[in-house]
Order: sequence, then structure tokens, then C-alpha cells
Amino acid sequence: MLAEVFRCTDTVVSMLYNRQERIVYDKLAKSVQDMMRKNFGEKYLKQIKCVFPQAYLYAWQKVLGKYGQKKDDHELTILPNLDYKNSILKEEGGPTESKVRGKMGPQMMIERRNIFHNSLLQIVRDQHKEFLKHMDLHVDDSKITRWHKDFDVESCREIDTVDLPEKPNSGVKLTTAQEVLEKASDIFNLNPKLGESLMEAAKKLQKEKEEKEAAKAAEKAKSSVTSSPAPPPAKEPVVPKALKGINPKLLEKIRAKEAQKAVLEMTRDEGQIKKIKQFRRLPNVARMTRAVFVSEKKASLMLEFVLKKLVQSYPGNVEKTILEEDLRVLNTETKGWLRIQRVRTADYVQVNAAGDINAICQSLEQTLKSMENSSS
Repeated sequence: MLAEVFRCTDTVVSMLYNRQERIVYDKLAKSVQDMMRKNFGEKYLKQIKCVFPQAYLYAWQKVLGKYGQKKDDHELTILPNLDYKNSILKEEGGPTESKVRGKMGPQMMIERRNIFHNSLLQIVRDQHKEFLKHMDLHVDDSKITRWHKDFDVESCREIDTVDLPEKPNSGVKLTTAQEVLEKASDIFNLNPKLGESLMEAAKKLQKEKEEKEAAKAAEKAKSSVTSSPAPPPAKEPVVPKALKGINPKLLEKIRAKEAQKAVLEMTRDEGQIKKIKQFRRLPNVARMTRAVFVSEKKASLMLEFVLKKLVQSYPGNVEKTILEEDLRVLNTETKGWLRIQRVRTADYVQVNAAGDINAICQSLEQTLKSMENSSS
């Protein structure tokens, strides 16, 4: 959601900046709301500043009238920081580049969007790291390729906010009754005797207010000392209902094994994940291929014909190229039970009818199990 807000905000800012228009908050908020069809408030700007603080420059400037004259009131203006790369490099202590000038082009907008996305991803990674620490799992960040299975990305904490510059005070801020009276005496030129009596009344009210606050603070401190609760007892680890009554040492072994499995799942690369998914399909593909040969009552069939039958009978929507890869893996993993041979311009599939399909599937499942338990 916040990534979409930044995309819309950056698009509006780029259009206004390239037209050399003054970008004020009210105009920006209305344009972003029209684009997103959702409410846009200062909170989003504060969150954007937290995620990508180098994206924009914020300042309060005097409101310009119809003919360019400046008024006493101020409005928040937003300016895109085209030199965001150097700002990031300075914070990281790296060498700076030449300053960027001109307009905001498509390439710059895509680069800014990628920086924002990577910053959001890093925030989620930090929360995932805290989650793993709470689970007592210690994994190198560089080796993690997937989230923990119990980590709910959708329920992450809300992005923090960073305050925008404070609006300058157009007038004198009066905080106490005495200051109000002093200001009133200057403005209205009150009677000196009346002014003195009012000042004394204001001092008396201020003194009574301070005494009440001190009494409340003393009473609160006294109650906190007398009624300090005893430290709560240490919570025992929650044991699922199905595992109650089992030996604690056995439970510890089960938890250690689950933790090891979770670490393996988080540190697998894309190639390993793809191979495991493929081997989960292979037993089913092997049984279906044998069924095709049994129904056709032939020793060999064209690869295209077998793939057509598999696509029609396989549960769900699977592409023909994926099933062809599965058959070629069966050609190498089943030790001659299934063979693919090329005759002239076509590939043919042969299946050993005397082979035990249950033994073949059991062998594939054993290979899958060893792959799931291995980190390499």
C-alpha cells in the first residue's frame, strides 16, 4: 500500500516540478487522492520520509496571493531531491557523484521507486529477524531466501513516522494567564490598578494549579510504592494439546528438528526449491505415464502423444514444457524404467512394463526426502 502511495506521490511531484509549478501540500494531496481514489494525509508523507528520507525536501513558505504578494500565513511546500544519490552516499560514507540538474525523467522515477521498495523490504527483513530471534533461530541474513513459514508478512508492524518541519508561528504564542494579561495590558492600555489586581489573581490561580499538580504527583508515587505488584512467575513454554503427556526430552528433540527444517527451508536457493517441487510431482507423473501405456497397450509411444495425455489427465493446470522436463528427469532417475529415445525427427518414450511402479515411486520419494533434509 505505501509503495503505491509513493509511486502516485512521485508521479504527481514529477509532473508539477517539470512544469515548474510550486508544489504545496494541499495541491499534492488532492492530486494523489484523485489518482489513488483513497484519502491522502500527512501521515503518508511522514511514513515516506521514514522509509526514504532523501526523496523530498520539505519547507514552510509564506502563502502567495493572487498577484504574487506574500501573506503572513505559511504553507508546506515539497520539492523533489534530485541529488538523492549523493545524500545517500554521504550518509554511507561513500564517494559522491556530480550533482543532477534538470527534470525528473522516467529512469530517475524508476530508480527512486526501486530504492523505496528496497527500503521497505529491509524494514520487513528487520522485523523477520526479530521474529527469528523470538523463535530462538539464528540464521545468517545473507543466506535467507524465504520468509519463515509462520511469519505473516501481511501482519507486520505499521511503518514508523518521521516528523515534518514545524510550522513557524505567525504571532506570539500565549501559554499562561499572566502572559495573556500582559499582552492585553499592552493592547488595551488597561487601568494600572485593575491590571495589578488581575495580575495578582492570575498568580494566585497559577500557584493553586501548581500545588494541585504536586499533590497528584506525590499521591501517584505513594500508590506505586505501596501497591507494587510481585514479579509474575516465569511462563512455561506452551505445549500443544496433542503433545501433552510426552516426555520433555522427546519434545525438545521434536522442536529442534522443526527448527532445523525451518532453517533449511529459509536458506534454499531458487534452483533447490524448483528441484524439490519437481520431485514432489514425479511419483504422480510416473504412475500416470504407466497408465497411458497400459491403456494404449504399446511398448513405445511418441513423446508428443504422451505429453498430450498427461496434460489432459493431470490434476490442475500444468504446462506441457514442465511435464516434458519431468519425463526427462524420470529418464535419468528411474534406472531404465522409463527411456526417451530419438528416432529420426521424433522422440519416443518407452516404459518397462515388468518394472514395479511402487518401487519406482518409493525410490523417488526417498530421493525427495534426502533433498528436503539436505542444505546443499
